[in-house]
Formats: sequence, C-alpha cells, structure tokens
Amino acid sequence: MNAQQNNAECATPEPTSTDPSGVYSYSTDENFFDDCEIVVFNIKFWGINHPNGIDYFPNRANDVLQGVANLNILYNKFGIYFKYRGYEAIDSPALPGDPDGYFVLQNAGQYGAMLNWAAANGYKDENAFNVYAFGWANGFGGIASYKSLICGVSSASLLTPILTHEIGHNLDLIHTNSAAENATRDPNNTCFNAITAGDRVVDTAANIGFNPTNTDSNCEYSGAEIDNCNTPYNILHEDIINTMGKRVNIPCGGNHYFSTGQGIRMRQAIDVGYYNAALTDVASLYEPYAGEYFYSSTQGSPANYVPLFQPGFDYKFVECSCDCPLPSDYNDTSFYYNTNAVLTISKYETDFSIITHPNHTAIFIDLISPCIANGQLTRRCYDNYNNKPAWGSVTRFNDGVLNSNITITPKDSLGINHPTLINELNPGLYKVEKNYLDGATDQDIIFKEN
Repeated sequence: MNAQQNNAECATPEPTSTDPSGVYSYSTDENFFDDCEIVVFNIKFWGINHPNGIDYFPNRANDVLQGVANLNILYNKFGIYFKYRGYEAIDSPALPGDPDGYFVLQNAGQYGAMLNWAAANGYKDENAFNVYAFGWANGFGGIASYKSLICGVSSASLLTPILTHEIGHNLDLIHTNSAAENATRDPNNTCFNAITAGDRVVDTAANIGFNPTNTDSNCEYSGAEIDNCNTPYNILHEDIINTMGKRVNIPCGGNHYFSTGQGIRMRQAIDVGYYNAALTDVASLYEPYAGEYFYSSTQGSPANYVPLFQPGFDYKFVECSCDCPLPSDYNDTSFYYNTNAVLTISKYETDFSIITHPNHTAIFIDLISPCIANGQLTRRCYDNYNNKPAWGSVTRFNDGVLNSNITITPKDSLGINHPTLINELNPGLYKVEKNYLDGATDQDIIFKEN
C-alpha cells in the first residue's frame, strides 16, 4: 500500500462529446433562479474496507456527515439539496495478485471494476447518488462520470473540496482548465469559444490550470500566459478557488466556490431528468437520518430515543403545541408555534450529536433563497406528554404577583411527577417548571385559590 492518501488530483476525463442541443442556455444571469424550486436528492455513502479487516479510517462515518454538510452549504444557493441516506462499510475482496483489493485503486480502470463488483453484490442504491469512499488511489483522489449518480473519492478526501468537485462532475460540470479555451468573453469576437471549449461556462475564466508558477500564496493569479489568439488570460481570485478547477500544490484546496453560470448549467442538467431516480421531497429534510422518537413510557427511558438530523443547515427548534405524541405530518401546519427557539443549530456545527429534535418543539430549517420552498418552513411539531419530567421546581411568588420576591423549592423525579403536587400547594401564585432528559422544559403559571 504505497500510495498517497491525500492526492488532490481528479481522474475524471474531459468529455469527448459536445453538449446536447437545446439543453444549456450558457446564461450567467442571476435572475435565472428567481422562479426556481428546490430540488432534493438522496445521497448514500459506501466505505470500502481493506480485505485484511483493519479499519484504516475509523472516523469515516463522521466524515461522510461533514461531507454532506459541505455539499449542502455549497449547492443550496442554487436550490440543490442533499438528503443523507446513510453510510455502510463494506469489505473489499482480495484480488488475484493484489491483496489490497479495491481499497487501494491502482488506476482509473480498477475504479470501474470496483463499481461492477459493488453493484453485483447489492452495494448500490438505485434511488440515490452513490459515493464510494475507497482507501486511496495511485495518482488521483477522486473520479466521477458526467450525468451520473456515481462517484468515488479517497477516504482522506471526504472533508476536502474533492467530494463537492466530483458531485459537480455528476451534475455535468467540467474542469475549468483547458488549453483550447480562449480568454475573450465577447461573443462577437472571432476568438470566442467559451460555450464550446473548456468547461463551456461563460463566467469562469479560460485557464490552463493553476500551480505555483502562475499563482501566489494568496490564490491570486500572477502568471503571464496567453491563449491561442495571443490574448492574455483574465483570471480572478474566484477562478482560482473554483471547486471545478485543478490546483497543484497551492494553498487553495479548502475553498468552495461555484459561479452563477455553473449553477445554471447544473440546474439545466437536472431539468433534463438525468437524476430523477434520486429525487426526493423537501419533507425528507425534516426527517431524522438516525434514531427514533420517544412515544410512550412502555418503551423505557426517553434518553434511549434521540432522533438525529443531518448537519449543514441552519435549524431552529421552536416552541409548539398540538396533540402530537409523535411529530405531526409535514403537510399538517395546523399546530400552534411561536418564535421562541429552544435549540438553535448553525450549518457549521461540528458536534452532530446535538442536532436533535427536543420535545415540545417544531423544526424550522432555513431553506435559503433564491429558490422557493412551498409554504411555511416550520414543520413537524413534536409535543409528547407521555414523557415524564426528570426533575423540576416550584416557585412561589410571595407577594402574589410576578416579581423577584420568590421562594424556589426543587423537586426530584418523584416530587415533580407526584399526582397531588398542585392540590397540596397553599393558596398563592406559583410557577411550576418541569425539566426533561432530552433538554426540553415546560413552565406553567398557576394561581391557587382558597
């Protein structure tokens, strides 16, 4: 296993056919997205293990979640969303004369053999994008096919732009570098070939590739190359950090950027229907990828039931009320909710264990513009009172009004759940606060009369 684990090269070949007629407009107009609707795709990850059974990437299950987050953070601005459908580790067989099997890919041809083996053995989801995380490869870190639901990345590259790069190829984006594309963006210029050469996107600059000889440490272009019409390249910082560019030994690998023209090209490829098999609905984003909801005390401790939601979105779990011992249906918006967030999660959150659905809350996901999400964004109220509080307190307002002259009496599980708790209170004004193991709280103001 003498291969480079973090090779940033892409083995996806340049397309040999021209664009199909009538599919792409080659537009760079941001107004294209004004009337678009959100599209959501299922995505499934497969981790290829070494035949010897040793786990060389013990954090891979966590890394694929971060990879999905990175995909959504980059692609959501074009109305493209990914629903995480899980990760499964699979053992590669040893191959004749090759004890590393498909864990170490010796060449791009062996990648194709790996895909055939995976499909033949049931390791392919026909209704999702399939990402195969092999160990590493000789000479490349990622590979994909155009207009396809399949790509491969090295396991060490799951947290890098290689994953977003290969999914870009699936969505029919081409490498931005090409020796054939000319610099001019004037369609009236006889040298104009931006829609037929290179990446066939007008708002990415023509370039021959980026390396230390034509860029500086700040990822700014400093070269003096010219195109086939003897015109100097006009390259901006955004072109160097573009996700579909090829970069060699320059510190731009952590950047994620697509141009408007690339976004339009992806959406128009989607409109053709190449990816229909992987489509799902917006409602799926409001469903956990793992874990279960607590429903009844017959299930045991509520602490054993933690529904987990995928990272990469800005969430707010806001107070709600309904007869919903399990979350209400996505299409049911009849429940009451307010703007008080019990839990707020950033799209950049890295502790995935805290992205869960507290009791007595509904889910708000910031499905960002410009594309439209139909109806309200706050959905699925979970308001379960079969879950008994674990502890709480009774606060007496000594003056009979809501002020700071109070007496607080803590209550353990037995005390806060005692059936005669309210009946045994003396006349007066009280606040009864209940705390649940899932982090939810419940407060009631009670005026007890004689």
